[in-house]
Amino acid sequence: MNTIAQTKVATSSFLMKVMNYVGLAFLVTALGALFAPQILPQSFLLGGGMWLIFIAEIALIFTSSRWSQLKRPTNILLFCLFAFLSGITLYPLLLVAINVGGTAIVFKALIATASMTFAAGLYAKNTERDLSGMGGFLTMGVIGLIVVGILQMFWFSNTVEMFASGFGVLLFSGFIAYDIQTIQRYPENRAIEASLALYLSIFNLFVSVLRLLISLNRD
Repeated sequence: MNTIAQTKVATSSFLMKVMNYVGLAFLVTALGALFAPQILPQSFLLGGGMWLIFIAEIALIFTSSRWSQLKRPTNILLFCLFAFLSGITLYPLLLVAINVGGTAIVFKALIATASMTFAAGLYAKNTERDLSGMGGFLTMGVIGLIVVGILQMFWFSNTVEMFASGFGVLLFSGFIAYDIQTIQRYPENRAIEASLALYLSIFNLFVSVLRLLISLNRD
């Protein structure tokens, strides 16, 4: 009995550590979006230069499996660097959202994201269902969204954007529940990796919600 209790305490402690890291990451993301126009020219942020930021993010993701081997605070700094770059890449979408519906649309997206994250987390913590089998389906869903996103770059349709964003909301809500269950299986020394997985799911949920609200306000 003591062993079971100790395991539950250790799991709760690890999850709390992950949530603290995720909270820190979103604070840094907000700073990245806020200071993006101060540190980079508009021509870079709204032009092809943004691809350089995306490439840097992808490079960080591919090396994230090694972060657990690095000592603090190096691994935390790399995590925060990724979050800061994510904030910069978010800036153009925030600009579009504000132009379409004002700052209110951003706050609506934040509230909706927080609510859905809480609901997904609550479900993951209380359900007896093992969500690990969802991994393949969720990954295929992300691939589908990427393909649609690429096509939208050449043949944009607001209707397609609306349905794709709605699907993204459902997909990343599922990812959050999946991640929270999976986090409980991470070893203690991989808190940063677990935090990155959950951060990406919540970040992409926010992006999907914001894009859906933009599409709805365009009609």
